[in-house]
Amino acid sequence: MGKKFGFLLGLLAGGAAAHVAYRRLDDAQKEQLKEDLQDKVDIAKDRAVDYAFYASDAWADFKETFAEQSESVSDKLKTATAQFENQHFSKADDDEASSEDLRSELADVATAADDDSDDIVLNSEDTFGGADVSDVTETEETPAEDADTADSTESTSNKPEA
Repeated sequence: MGKKFGFLLGLLAGGAAAHVAYRRLDDAQKEQLKEDLQDKVDIAKDRAVDYAFYASDAWADFKETFAEQSESVSDKLKTATAQFENQHFSKADDDEASSEDLRSELADVATAADDDSDDIVLNSEDTFGGADVSDVTETEETPAEDADTADSTESTSNKPEA
């Protein structure tokens, strides 16, 4: 609170001294003081306007630079996206192209099968000399099944009774 009071007291004392000094000046000195003060005010206004123009130019430059940079970043992003799509989706395009090739080959095979070419047809009589293969496999499997059953009964019979 003391600092505020001291500042206010100094301001009042300075104002009173300036008023007393102004009253003691003659008319020519008063006019000269007013002209000097008006010149200083005009210079301050000019500087304020100049700084406002500087700030406006700086803001316009910033917006232009920002627009250029954002456009550059946007172009780089689009390029990177296109490269990414080309790298990752070209495989899918290749797969689609290869599946189209396979479909066309299968269609060619189907039309080739429809023609009247001689096919190789095998039957069991020609291949195995008339032997009945189903009887042979059944007789071979029967003893193996009996042995498995005998082994399981023996393993249970060898256990001591409790």
